[in-house]
Amino acid sequence: MLDLWNGGDVDPADVYASVADDLEPTIAKFRAAFPDLRWEIDEWFVAGDRYVLRMHATGTYIGQTFRFEGVELHRVHGDRIVDSDQVWDLGALYRVI
Repeated sequence: MLDLWNGGDVDPADVYASVADDLEPTIAKFRAAFPDLRWEIDEWFVAGDRYVLRMHATGTYIGQTFRFEGVELHRVHGDRIVDSDQVWDLGALYRVI
């Protein structure tokens, strides 16, 4: 998942069981607006088929650095994400754009 969002050459179908039509354009928009955007996992744990991730992202926009944090909950079946919920505090990003 991180390789996909961090600009790696990853097929979304290798990460998600069902790929939303707007996923690749959404990732491309993030990468175009913030070429150095980097997503990282700070902590994670597994409970059954659910993965809980505390994450952050960093990047720059017009010379200003930003960092925002969030939590993601993924349900995994086999080796693919089948359901996903996220809560991100985008305040730091909004302040620089």
